[in-house]
Amino acid sequence: MHSLTKTFLYYVLITSVALAINVKSVVAAEDSGSIAFNQMLKCLKLPADAPSAYSFLIVAVIKDGSADFLSINFRTPPSEWEKTAAPLIADAITQCEPYGSISGRMEFAVTRELVEAGSKKLSMRR
Repeated sequence: MHSLTKTFLYYVLITSVALAINVKSVVAAEDSGSIAFNQMLKCLKLPADAPSAYSFLIVAVIKDGSADFLSINFRTPPSEWEKTAAPLIADAITQCEPYGSISGRMEFAVTRELVEAGSKKLSMRR
């Protein structure tokens, strides 16, 4: 029985270490996504007459400071405005390179709320 308890505790320890590592990598990916989003905002020029709500999911792979792969996904069927905005978002991501020390696959959202909040932060820094 004593050996069984030790074995159980050992597996609990391994599981908690694995979970901690996964949480750290998710947090690091979120930080990288935030860096890429903020960098993209510097070059982002969206079309006029934006709808009250829009949402894009960006998947990017950054390699050596450049966008090596980029995918823009819609959460719902895209409106005409979103179809026009998507290539502009892609251009902003590639035009605002280099991304410095971040690398790897990252995902981040582009929504009206995030763009407006990020733009306010950028204008405060200037």
